[in-house]
Amino acid sequence: MALGNWFQSTFRSQGYQRTNSNDPSSVSNAMPGAYEQDQTPTTPGATFRESMKKVSTFISVIIAKPLIILLLLIFRLLSTMINFVYFKDLNTSPLPNETIDPIDKVNKFVRDLEDNIQPSITQNLNQLPPFFQGSYTQALYMATQRGKILFVYLTNPQNESASFIFNDIIMNREFIRLFNQDIIIWGGDLKNPEAYQLANSLNVTKFPFLGVLCLTRITKMTPEGPRKEPAKISLIAKLQGGKINPLEDANSVIRDKFVKKIAKYEPELKLIRLELQDKYMTEVLRKQQEYNYMASMQQDMMKKNEKKKKQLAMEYLKYKAPLYKNVTHPPPKEETKNYARVVLKFPDSSRLTAYFPKHFKVEDIFTFVELVRENLSDSTSNLGESEATNKFEQFHMEYKFKLASPLPPRIDLSLKRDEEIQNIDLIYPNGLLLVEDV
Repeated sequence: MALGNWFQSTFRSQGYQRTNSNDPSSVSNAMPGAYEQDQTPTTPGATFRESMKKVSTFISVIIAKPLIILLLLIFRLLSTMINFVYFKDLNTSPLPNETIDPIDKVNKFVRDLEDNIQPSITQNLNQLPPFFQGSYTQALYMATQRGKILFVYLTNPQNESASFIFNDIIMNREFIRLFNQDIIIWGGDLKNPEAYQLANSLNVTKFPFLGVLCLTRITKMTPEGPRKEPAKISLIAKLQGGKINPLEDANSVIRDKFVKKIAKYEPELKLIRLELQDKYMTEVLRKQQEYNYMASMQQDMMKKNEKKKKQLAMEYLKYKAPLYKNVTHPPPKEETKNYARVVLKFPDSSRLTAYFPKHFKVEDIFTFVELVRENLSDSTSNLGESEATNKFEQFHMEYKFKLASPLPPRIDLSLKRDEEIQNIDLIYPNGLLLVEDV
């Protein structure tokens, strides 16, 4: 009985109920002038329905709604996984920084087109147009900087059923005859980042898409007279999706959509090409002049540096000359062991015997030979020791000759210029060196 009372108190209707005017408990709540209303008796069936309504509300809030939300999340997760596994290549937009060789992209695109050629078309010996072997950026450069007419053919792998443009236009001999040195075609599918971005920039809504781009310009009237605006790249014709008019044949479409448009813009394009060619030649000439000027400046600078370096070398030799003033005179007999007797044989077969203190370095022999070659052996310098030290601190004398032994193994002393003479058996206490020009 207590359980029944609890159930009834829990699910009993707590809403508004009509009361009888004779009920004392309702007198205080009656409005003045209100009519007397009959109280509707509460039946057991109504109470049960109210209870069931609350139970269903309880079940809906606590069980049903969370279950529905959980199922939605599961279905969303499954949908994402299926798209990722089965439609990854079709639904994923290309990455802007994807680094793939554009020529490989074009070659793959052409191979895919060749695989889709119907046997009936192949039997007629029809071939693909000469697609541009390069990126769209390069093809666009040819259109903007060389004044070429650029066809662009964009495809979507998800729209393989739209074959009219490919079978009846692209493979048409009349269409292929359009291409020459001034008319090129570039193609790509939406897997190619450049094709994807191009489709967005051209607001392409249907695939496949065949468009024509070229430089165009308009003439505006000014107070000074008619003036042509700078040329800019424009889309002058396009064909997208399937066949628009079933009554039109492919040759009519090619003639109306492309041949007439090309004929309309070709006269102005010829003028633009001449202007671009003149601009290009002017730019080449300017760069050549700049190159020649820079080369001349560099050559003059090298001559100045060489002259300055040679002048510094002369000052260095004059400063060093007094140090070797007496090397051609034999030392006293008691000092002979402290000297190296070196015979120098010059390229003209002349010989000169010099005596160098054993603590001198091999560099001193090179300096003495340079003094002899430049006829500066008797020269002098007005430079003081401190002044000379500062002036020649970063200077390194370069010699255009080498000193080598006459007999094998022929040792070149150019690599031993920092060693003392007494440590070189080739010249201490006696030696013969050949002076050879390099």
